[in-house]
Amino acid sequence: MRSFLALSLSLALTGVLLVMNLALLRSPGAPAGTVVERLVVVTAVRPARPTAAAEAVPAPAVAAPFHWRAVESADYAVYAANLRAIGAPPVVVRDILLADLEKHFAKRQAALEEETEDTFWLSADIRDARDRDRELKLHALEMEKRALIRQLLGAELSFKALQDMRERGFSREIVQLLFGFTGLAQLDHLVTVHHLREADVESFLELREGILLDEDVAALRALRERFEVELAQQVSPSELEELRYRLAVFENLSTLQQTNGVPITGPELREIARLRADTRDFLARVIQLEEHIYSEEARQQGDAAFEELLRRFLGTERYADVVRARDRTFVELFQSTAQLGVQKSALVEAHTARTAAARQAQEIRADKALSTEERALLLATLRAATTDRLARTLGPAAFTAYAKNHGQSLTNALSEPPQRRRPAAP
Repeated sequence: MRSFLALSLSLALTGVLLVMNLALLRSPGAPAGTVVERLVVVTAVRPARPTAAAEAVPAPAVAAPFHWRAVESADYAVYAANLRAIGAPPVVVRDILLADLEKHFAKRQAALEEETEDTFWLSADIRDARDRDRELKLHALEMEKRALIRQLLGAELSFKALQDMRERGFSREIVQLLFGFTGLAQLDHLVTVHHLREADVESFLELREGILLDEDVAALRALRERFEVELAQQVSPSELEELRYRLAVFENLSTLQQTNGVPITGPELREIARLRADTRDFLARVIQLEEHIYSEEARQQGDAAFEELLRRFLGTERYADVVRARDRTFVELFQSTAQLGVQKSALVEAHTARTAAARQAQEIRADKALSTEERALLLATLRAATTDRLARTLGPAAFTAYAKNHGQSLTNALSEPPQRRRPAAP
């Protein structure tokens, strides 16, 4: 039964295949006698889905390498424009140009200052005239440099001022302390203006060889006023007053401190500085102008007025402390015994005795009626008496401390000055 069924299915399948082949042979899709071939490709990767033709992407442009030579120029105006064109910050432009200009003009200055001719046989008048001509040329060169700096950077600037402020250790600390109430931009301006105006004063005096006419004094006073106006361009009126007070402390009030026996508070010191600044022109002083635009009599009157104002402000007793603090002898006594609990009255008494002894020794040395032996005996007696009194006044420990540090200066003050030995004859 199973063999018959299998045979029937096989015959049926064969019939179906014969019918399909006959239909294909009669199909109109291909001309008679044409063989259609199919190329079958076996690949190990999945074929990509067909896409539109990709657009050609251009290769990125390669920037030309930067060369500093492309920025530099012999024309300073072009050089400045190139620096700004590449995005250099204003401070960088300033520093680069100032340094380059300083080097350029330094070479020209050196060429002017170099003496190329033997002037030994020339008369003094001719040599003086040549020196004066050289000074005029150097001054003109400086003015040319300043004009070029103003043209390129839009302001009066000084390479040396900025260099000193940034590189010199001690001076930089002083500048930062003096101008600590300002910002960096103000600091640059104040230091630069000071440097330029001080240089102007020096050049002005050199060209006039120390001989000032009335019109010269007037010109110097105008220069002092210009200095103040230019300072005020970057600081407020209150800041300018603060600067004057600080200049007064640096110039004239350094002795007012506890280490010299003068206990002064910060507010008191500021008020004293105000009194001093009101009786002395420290803006003129700081650019070396004071003695040229104020007479000696006027300066002395200002000093006397300050002393009276100071005495009224502190009172008689504290003012006496200030006067003693200006005396190196008292400062030596005070500082050498400060940790030993010596009473102020004892220090004052010791200072009085020490001062009186020095004055008496001076009188002995100046007395021409005394012989050398008499003078030596009197001075020795004075030294012994002064030493005994100082020891009793200060106490053994304090006197020992004082003598350890300043005993030699005490001996020298109460002795004959050492005689210079004449060189032995050959």
